[in-house]
Amino acid sequence: MPVQNPKDLFLYELSAMHDAQKKSVQWKGEIAGQVRDATLQQTVRMEQEQGQRMVNNLDAGFQSLGTQPADVPCRAFDGMRAEYQQFMSQNPAPEMVDLYTVGALLKAAHFGVGSYKSLVDKATMLGETRCAQMLHTNLVMIEDTSGRTERISHEMCQRVMATA
Repeated sequence: MPVQNPKDLFLYELSAMHDAQKKSVQWKGEIAGQVRDATLQQTVRMEQEQGQRMVNNLDAGFQSLGTQPADVPCRAFDGMRAEYQQFMSQNPAPEMVDLYTVGALLKAAHFGVGSYKSLVDKATMLGETRCAQMLHTNLVMIEDTSGRTERISHEMCQRVMATA
């Protein structure tokens, strides 16, 4: 995909976010069965469902632009996922799986917040109001997710560190 102007750049980044969002839904399905903490497991499943709504919003954003996502893999998300898989290959203790997982989810959420903020700004500057609205909806969802995950992370750290 040649990137020759601001709209091309926006479509490139939007396509990469579409890829990341789809991969995130799949990844959360994989990790939901690996955690023991019931609250974390419920949160992962809820985030997976929310992630699918976010993919749908991205699809609607592309539709409002009259185009489809390009094949742009999100290497940043691939790296986070590979890092998680590397950790899991170490056969960690179950409590450490939960604690690491919540940290990985938090990293992914913060990546999403930064990405969506940039995309909303670009869509707005390009005058793509409908697309900007869809992206803003996703931004609000991921900001909520980030806050919820931060709280769970803090509570889990307190619990696990108290027994150390």
